Amino acid sequence: MQCEPTQNESSKSLILDAYSLRVYVRITAQTNSRKIFARREVTVLRIGMVANSDVEAILSKGLSRSGITREEALRLMEIDVHSPEMYSLYFVADRMTRQQFHNMGEVHAQIGIDYSPCSKRCKFCVFGTIAEKRVQFDVNEVVARAKIFQASGANAIYLMTTDGYDFDEFLNIGKQVKASLSLRMPMVANIGDFGPSEAESLAEAGFTAIYHAVRLREGRDTTIDPDVRVRTIKSAQNVGLSALFCLEPVGPEHTAEEMVDLMFLGKDLGVSLHGAMRRVSAEGMPLHHHGDITSPSLAKAVAVCRLVMGDSLLAHCTHEPNLPSLLAGANLLWAEAGPNPRDAEVDTSTQRGRGLSVEECRRMLWEAGFEILTGPSPCARKRDVS
Repeated sequence: MQCEPTQNESSKSLILDAYSLRVYVRITAQTNSRKIFARREVTVLRIGMVANSDVEAILSKGLSRSGITREEALRLMEIDVHSPEMYSLYFVADRMTRQQFHNMGEVHAQIGIDYSPCSKRCKFCVFGTIAEKRVQFDVNEVVARAKIFQASGANAIYLMTTDGYDFDEFLNIGKQVKASLSLRMPMVANIGDFGPSEAESLAEAGFTAIYHAVRLREGRDTTIDPDVRVRTIKSAQNVGLSALFCLEPVGPEHTAEEMVDLMFLGKDLGVSLHGAMRRVSAEGMPLHHHGDITSPSLAKAVAVCRLVMGDSLLAHCTHEPNLPSLLAGANLLWAEAGPNPRDAEVDTSTQRGRGLSVEECRRMLWEAGFEILTGPSPCARKRDVS
C-alpha cells in the first residue's frame, strides 16, 4: 500500500482501516517538521481511536514534547484503562520515547547489600515491616555481582542499602566496586537521606548518580519528612550527581491527584529519569490489604508521566519489568540481585525471588521492539556543575 502524506485533512478515510499505523510511519518518515509530525499523528489517532476532543488536544500537545499541565495530566488519568482513548495515550507516550531516545532501551542493575529491619518503618517495604533477621553481603560478593551485571550488558550499576547502613562502610564498598568496573560504567547510590558533605563523599568515591524518590504518602506511610527527601536530591545535584526518580510505589488506594503531584515534583526537580513503579507487598505488610494495581493501570501512570516530562528527561522507567509499560513510554528496566524491598527472599535473584536478570530484562526490551543500548546510560552519568 502506497500512501503519501497529504496537504490537508480531506483524506481522513485513508486511515480508517488496518493500515493506519503503516500510514503513520510513512508520513513521519517523509516529514521533518515536528509540528507537522504531531498534527499528522493525531489525525491518525482522532479517526481511529480518540472520541473526546479534549483528550485529543492533550495528546496532540504531548507529541510536541513540551509537556502538559497538571490539569491536563489529571484529565488523562481519568481515562478508562479499557477504552480506545487509553490505547491512544499508550501510543503517544510510546512514540515520544522511541523518537527522543532513538528506540533505545536500557537495563540498570541493582545490588542490595543488606537485609535487615529498618527504623524508618515504611509500610510498603519489607525491611520496614516484616524483616526480622539481619544478612549482609560482603564486599567480595557485591563486587562479583557487579562484574557479572556489567558482563551481561547492564548500562548502570546501583548499590542499595537500608536506611541505617553505615555510610563509611558503604563508601568503602562503593570504591571497591568502582575499581572493579569499566571507568565508563555509571554507579548509582540508593541509600537513605544525606546532606551536602555526604553528597561530596559519594562523588569522590566514584558514584555518578543517586536513585532517590519522594514516595507516595511520604510522611504518612513512612516516618520521613518529604522535605528531607527533596533536600537529599538537591544536595546530590549540587555536586554533579544525576538524580534518578520515580512515581512509586503505586497502589489502588492512591488518587490521581497524589500521583500527578509526584510526576510534577520530579519534573520541577530536574531529574534525568522518571517513570512509575507499582507497589508489591507480601503477606503481613500493613498495606497488603489494599491489593495491587494491574499492569494496564501501571502503564497508564507511565504514559501520563511521560507526557508530563516532555523532553526534559534522559530515560523513562517502569518497575517491576512489564511489557505493557514498555509500549506506553517506558524504555528502562531494572535487574536485581541481593535484598529487595519488595521481596521477602534474602536474595531476590534466586529462583524463588522476584528479581530479573540483565538477560531477562534485555529480552523483554527486545520483545517490546527496542534496540538495546550498549555502554553507559546517559541518565546516570555525572553532571557538569562548573
